[in-house]
Amino acid sequence: MKKLKWVVIASLGVLVACGSLLISQRGSSPPREYDVPVVHPAPAEKPSSVLPVLGKKPSLEDVQNLYRQGQRQLYNSSFGEEYLRARELLQGAQALLHQLSDELSDTEKLYWQARLEFELGNWYHGAAWGDPAQSQEALPYYLTAEQIAQKLTERAPNFSDGYRLLGESQMRIISLKGWLQALTNAGTAKSNLERALALDPQNAEAHLALGVYYLYAPALFGGNLERAVSEFQESEALTSDETIQFLSYRWRGVAYAKLGKIAEAREAFKRALAIYPKSSWDRNELGKLR
Repeated sequence: MKKLKWVVIASLGVLVACGSLLISQRGSSPPREYDVPVVHPAPAEKPSSVLPVLGKKPSLEDVQNLYRQGQRQLYNSSFGEEYLRARELLQGAQALLHQLSDELSDTEKLYWQARLEFELGNWYHGAAWGDPAQSQEALPYYLTAEQIAQKLTERAPNFSDGYRLLGESQMRIISLKGWLQALTNAGTAKSNLERALALDPQNAEAHLALGVYYLYAPALFGGNLERAVSEFQESEALTSDETIQFLSYRWRGVAYAKLGKIAEAREAFKRALAIYPKSSWDRNELGKLR
């Protein structure tokens, strides 16, 4: 009984894995079918559609460009119109992907479906910082991303990013569904991230995600702040992608703060803000350091 008690207590620490704060889940929704991406109803006024230039046939490059714009807007904005614009861009990429579904390979289609579902989940999860009710909107996206990523790993078992997306989606679901989900799935999420790195040791996003696992997991589940910092450093060194670098600095700042290394934490948050200076969350974290 004592052992079970400590396992349950320790599992609570995984709830905030890969989230900027812990949000209580007040209900859940089943995942959607992955074959046809559907835009979820928005809690705010529906944004105008985002389309490529009229007369130009949509391409996968258009999807990628809208995704990158939406991702940058998601992290480099304060709440309000700028934040809503991020969702608009991501939904536009999702709509274009649906138009292209017959022209893409299964791997391409599933990869971008999972990636867009996951990022839209991040949008609602981030919105919960100012409005906790938005956390309920995030969970269906993460569940759908997990479902699609699982199929992606079955179709392409040697594709590193399939396991990375699967592990990250599972971490987000843990953060929203509670201690029982953590108890039963934390190890699976970590194993998927490790599998991604076994397939591609240069996968910067997988290093980043594994670092976040080490950052928030309790020691019983393999949590280790020094290893988290090491993974963030490795992630930053392996990529020129500004969003990955930004997140590597962000989470490094959190890890240093937990270690009591305030000067290093402050420097990490400053470097994150040098990339995305409008990030309200990072400015808030920097302001809390003393």
